Amino acid sequence: MNQQRKMKRLLSRSAIMLTAASFLTFPFATSAFAGKEGVFLSDSVYFTLDKVTLSAGAEDGSLRFSLGLNNNSSSPVDFNNYGVKVIDTNGVSYTAKLSEKVTARVKAGETGTFKFTSEIPANLNPSQLKVDIFEWNYNAMEDIGALSVEAVLAESGQSVLQQAVLNLKELDSTLADDALVTAQLGKSYKVYKDGAWMVYTDLLLENLSSSTLKLPDGLEYNFQDSKGLTYSAQFAKVEGQSLLPQQPVKATLQAAVPAALETKDLSLLFSPKGKVKTTVLGSLNVAKSFSIGKIGDKTEYPNLDVNGLAISTSWAAASKQSDGLHLQANVTLTNQSDGIVTIPTLSAEFQALRGSVAVTSSDNAVRTSYLSPNESTTFRFSGILPAGLNTDALQLVVLEKQAVASTTTQPSTGTGNADTNNSKQAATLPVSVTTLAGAGNGGEVSSYAAAQAYTLGTPFKFTASNLIDSNVDVSLVEFGMSENSDFGFKTVVAKYKLTNKGTTSLTMPDFQTDLTSAEGYTYSGVRQSAIAKTIAPNTSYVMSYSYMLPAGEKADQLALNVYDANRLAVGSYKTAIQPIPSTGAISLYPYTIDLKDYSVSATYSKDSSYAYRLRLDLDVKRQEQVITDANFSTLAFEVVDSEGRLLSSKTMTFTGQQKIMSGVQFIDFGSIKSEQLSSDVSINVYEVVATPNGDAKRLVKTIKM
Repeated sequence: MNQQRKMKRLLSRSAIMLTAASFLTFPFATSAFAGKEGVFLSDSVYFTLDKVTLSAGAEDGSLRFSLGLNNNSSSPVDFNNYGVKVIDTNGVSYTAKLSEKVTARVKAGETGTFKFTSEIPANLNPSQLKVDIFEWNYNAMEDIGALSVEAVLAESGQSVLQQAVLNLKELDSTLADDALVTAQLGKSYKVYKDGAWMVYTDLLLENLSSSTLKLPDGLEYNFQDSKGLTYSAQFAKVEGQSLLPQQPVKATLQAAVPAALETKDLSLLFSPKGKVKTTVLGSLNVAKSFSIGKIGDKTEYPNLDVNGLAISTSWAAASKQSDGLHLQANVTLTNQSDGIVTIPTLSAEFQALRGSVAVTSSDNAVRTSYLSPNESTTFRFSGILPAGLNTDALQLVVLEKQAVASTTTQPSTGTGNADTNNSKQAATLPVSVTTLAGAGNGGEVSSYAAAQAYTLGTPFKFTASNLIDSNVDVSLVEFGMSENSDFGFKTVVAKYKLTNKGTTSLTMPDFQTDLTSAEGYTYSGVRQSAIAKTIAPNTSYVMSYSYMLPAGEKADQLALNVYDANRLAVGSYKTAIQPIPSTGAISLYPYTIDLKDYSVSATYSKDSSYAYRLRLDLDVKRQEQVITDANFSTLAFEVVDSEGRLLSSKTMTFTGQQKIMSGVQFIDFGSIKSEQLSSDVSINVYEVVATPNGDAKRLVKTIKM
């Protein structure tokens, strides 16, 4: 960069020692120049400093300022008799060049304004700089006085801008002398996108001239790392767009980079095409502009079109499950302005910092298009990455779908009369990057540890999903388990109540579920074979899921995980198995059955077989008015001997001809062989749910003879 800096044609330095004896300044402000510091030629003619901008690039800086020649005398003053330079505290001076052509003669009673640009080292701060005014005296310079850069910046509340000043005349000699464009540094992002690692840098471009300009085709953009390697950059947004005078425009540069690229020493270079190794017109140190937030951090939204909007990753969680690392994140937008702002179109990607692993997520929840002052909206994103990853090496990239100007503009002459054919295209660009280190309860915890406490019967608090209508409340109303000793596994049957809170019929949501133990084992849920297609308004419907667990699973620490049809997690809840009561009513939601009395007898049939007859005195009640249909679970009564062998069975339903009712009823079990008759038989009562994988049975009662 030292060689490049030597080749800059605008920078000229000479060591000139200041002499204070030859200038006149007033130590106190007067109303004549409204509190500004002045350098006086007489009591009625003086210079003032205004509109100071100090820019720092990667190697060189720029000082732009306006010098006012206030002529309150009765005669005109010719500015050609005076000169201007910039000086630092070491006595080094820097050439100041007029950046526009104006009349040098200032009439009596008027103020002339002269705009200057000076190239200076990037490491100089405002307190080290002054604008020095001298008078030409027979080709010799006679100092008159100096004005403080720091004082003007302090008065205006400005700071040093990370900005490069590009003199386009160096690329196109037909342009005017004031063809200056500033490129102010915004935020930068390193993200994995479209199969490659990319660096994006936001720039605020401003045309300082008095005519419309277009960035010349001969201007080249490159990122340079600490080893001197360069990576060609192109505009992802605003390429070819005309720059109106004094109208800032946001642009975004993008470049493909190696995955291992270190951003701590990265610079952005502006060069004539093909000459990045020899000539640099301007440069920016982009290393400190890389924006990687933490969970909970709130930052300004990086878009000029939505001023006053703040963005934050307000919450994130991670849990390891059998199919991978499940990630969830909430991204909140808050309108901190006094006006109404448009909500941008956002998507997100969960990305691994090492390797080429990323998963895209969208939130298609229905929301308004605008945010009122102090109003917020939250986007909810979910994804599944390989289980071997940990959150310390993951980031969430939030992307906005933005309109991009595309043009077939012919090369501009700087007059603003170029032939332009603008159209709008769409680009998806990063607006926020958040590290997921420490997501949720301290990292990639098990699903059980991350699950929230839950009370049976209360509606789940799902994260938003466009596949589960917000007008449908879902709650777990029954959760029981029984052991199938013959087959060596346990069965859990869960019943869910779905309530339509809306005013129209809704499609039955197709959600998926599984159970996760505290040790990290996952047991998939299977929904009953048939369900209704829609649910009417102001009604509730019950559906069942069954889960197969190993015989050794105690099921005392289980998390119920719920997913939408795209397998995106919408909730995780700690659940507990309901014990089967030894006495009193048994719950088979939405019914309860109370066995008040029973007896078992054996009868002989004419075909030389025997039958057991079960006499039941039941009290059947309906707990809630929810819809049950032919797809609802059934009751199976199985007669088993002392060895557990099945002798006979009978099925009854809660609807139809075999409906189980309150009062006394008889159930006959036929085809019992004489050698199977015993006084030591039992009748097991099961709730049976028909699933695509076969019947799932939950033992609810055992009747002894």
